[in-house]
Amino acid sequence: MNALIDTALLIDYLKGEPRAAAALESCKHRSISVVTWLEIMTCCPPALQEATRGFLRSFERLSISESIADEALKLAREHAGLDRQRALTWATATINQLVFVTSEPIAGMQPGRTVAVPYAAEPAARVQRQAKVRTKAGG
Repeated sequence: MNALIDTALLIDYLKGEPRAAAALESCKHRSISVVTWLEIMTCCPPALQEATRGFLRSFERLSISESIADEALKLAREHAGLDRQRALTWATATINQLVFVTSEPIAGMQPGRTVAVPYAAEPAARVQRQAKVRTKAGG
């Protein structure tokens, strides 16, 4: 599958979550949004910055365009509780015709042809992910 990987799933992978590793392995072509790149790099410990940057280079990094911004606005209006970062990431997948792969679906997000949820993260996991991550990107 050609996929855009959500921040939460990548953080799980970097923390050693086997379900996240399996999800990444199933993707033929892997992309991330510039938003995901920024979120990962800002929560990465300073000692692992270069290793994490190198790991993220294995993904195609997609920028935000006007059409992506318009789609993000549409998604945010359609899905109460969808934050701007996730709206931009999901919109990036949609506009680039990629499957949006996430472990944190929101209400109204239906897995199917355009969204994949290989596993569901614990509700408290999102808050914990914002803490600095010990990443296996360094080896």
